[in-house]
Amino acid sequence: MEGKQLHAHVIVSGFQPDLYLSNHLMNMYSKCGCLDHIESVFREMGRKNLHSWNTMLACYSKLGFISDARNLFDKMPHRDSVSYNTMIACYDKYGPCENALEVFRAMKLSGSKVDHFTVSSVISACMNISFLCQGRQVHSDVIKIGIGLNVYVGSALVEFYGKCGDIDEARKVFESMPDREVFSWNTMLLGYVQSGRIEDGILFFEEIPCKNVVSWTTIISGCVRCGWRDKAIHFFSGLRLANLKPDLVGFVSIVNAFSALYCLEEGQKVHGLIIKAGFESNLVVGNALVDMYAKCGSLDCASRVFEIMHYMDEYSCSVLISEYAKYGLIDYACEFFESSKVKDISSWNALIAGYSELERDWEAIEIFRAMRMEGVKADEFTYGSLIRGCYLYGLRYGMQLHSQTIKIGIDSSVYVGSSLIDMYTEFFYCQAGRMVFDAIYEKNLVSWNAMINGYAQNEMGLEALELFCQMRALRVEIDRVTLSSALNACTSSLALSMGNQINGVIHKAGYVHDVVVGTSLIDMYGKCRDMDHALCAFSTITQHSVFSWTALLGSYVKCGMWESANELFEKMPEKNIVSWNTMLSGHAQNGSGFEAIKLYSLMLKSGELPDGISLICLLAVCSNHILEEQGKQVHSHAIKTGYYMNLSVKSVIINMYHKLWNPNKSVLEVSEQAAISCNMLNV
Repeated sequence: MEGKQLHAHVIVSGFQPDLYLSNHLMNMYSKCGCLDHIESVFREMGRKNLHSWNTMLACYSKLGFISDARNLFDKMPHRDSVSYNTMIACYDKYGPCENALEVFRAMKLSGSKVDHFTVSSVISACMNISFLCQGRQVHSDVIKIGIGLNVYVGSALVEFYGKCGDIDEARKVFESMPDREVFSWNTMLLGYVQSGRIEDGILFFEEIPCKNVVSWTTIISGCVRCGWRDKAIHFFSGLRLANLKPDLVGFVSIVNAFSALYCLEEGQKVHGLIIKAGFESNLVVGNALVDMYAKCGSLDCASRVFEIMHYMDEYSCSVLISEYAKYGLIDYACEFFESSKVKDISSWNALIAGYSELERDWEAIEIFRAMRMEGVKADEFTYGSLIRGCYLYGLRYGMQLHSQTIKIGIDSSVYVGSSLIDMYTEFFYCQAGRMVFDAIYEKNLVSWNAMINGYAQNEMGLEALELFCQMRALRVEIDRVTLSSALNACTSSLALSMGNQINGVIHKAGYVHDVVVGTSLIDMYGKCRDMDHALCAFSTITQHSVFSWTALLGSYVKCGMWESANELFEKMPEKNIVSWNTMLSGHAQNGSGFEAIKLYSLMLKSGELPDGISLICLLAVCSNHILEEQGKQVHSHAIKTGYYMNLSVKSVIINMYHKLWNPNKSVLEVSEQAAISCNMLNV
């Protein structure tokens, strides 16, 4: 304000600003971000020097007016290193980054001096677009010009090589740096974490002489990424012992880390530190805490944090609705939705997704209709959830939804596309799924995973593995889902060699101790009848879960090692529905019908309710062994749990009654009798 008043005084007094004063006025307006005023001063200047042009250029660049900056740059009568550096930095920050390389080439041809500011911006531009060859050329130029690896250039090169996946070259650059600041160490550490080499990252972390909050949060995030729960907790304890207080970003990173690991106890400790630091009511921190508590199943705590937040954020609202639904508390989710002041598209989508995931598709459709009545337009996530939950209504209903997405132009979006791939492959229509996959304009990890998993589930192992190899050739980043899906495609001894190759990729990517990948690895070796390697894979998992125990159980069952399977089943620390189904399906395939029925009784006594797979196995057993009374009991459970509406379960029920009552009758006649029986049982 004072600057504008002074400028006005100069104009009113009739004083004609000279070049020196005009440049100072431009500097002042540039620092204040007053583009109109600086343009006015620049236009009215009679004579301009290089500093005037550079100041105007810097203002355009700072405010993100890329076209204006380039037009001015091209009109400049003379340019120096500052001009080129400003234009390169502008393209590096706002893009297109390829133009930064073009300006850099012109700078070298002009004879302007290349300095460490130039090099840092050009390297950053190469990193942003993963131009490894061009980045190496810039590195070569640094050596030729003799700039030297000062702390900024060296750190930029370390980050560049790390982001481009050449972590060994990044380490060579780091070791050759004469001086290092803490951010240089943190950049190298981040490279190890992002490349999945967490073991090397931990060793490097121990070498850092002066660790700051960023160092600790980086190594904690790295451990989380690889599923190393105990290590993440260990480093969090180290952060507290070092008496370091995380900032806002640090707290969010740590909360997200423990959210991913479902570490409620550690998350509560972080919450205590957040309260002491006065960040609890912050929107970003509040969202992270709501997400953490909700994912850990502590919905009361999540609701309390939500109430404390000064602003009712739609993200937290949708998270709470999603998590209520996830834990089967869909009525609470609905009540929370109705009472919430925030009813945007994300909240509607969360409720629709909740009903769909619980296979209550009719309610999901009703919510969808109510949403449209309220004038809220459906988006790709709305349709994605409806498509994912359309299995009860069959392929025709799913194709109708597909048609609607085509009409509004979202059929090739990643989320809708991935949902359509899941739907078509679930109905054994992989060709249609592949057509959807090919039509997705910008495929991401989710769409690749959906197609590979779809092929694997339909026992099209060759197609799944070909797609996995194609994904690797295109250098698409893989995750634990990719690796698990690829391993699921290795279903026989013929595919064992490919499974071993994927195991090698797992080691390189840093997932060797991951429980999700390890579980799939155990399952793969079990399918290939290689129990030695299955046991070896089980032993490498640092933090076992019910899934890894169940995978080993399934391997014993597949290999016919029933004694070992029964022993393991007895000593499992925890069982889920998949564990019970593994044993039930094993007994069913082995012809041990009475053992399956006995196990079913134990399952009910334990409080575990049957799902569709359990019911299909048991109904098949009753059918094969002519167990009418037991079959009716299982049918009764199918009615109580709502699975009798499932097409696969309904088909097995009809086939069972057809075999039990009168094999000479038509399936249609038996279907009518089964319907009468169904009504009687329901009463």
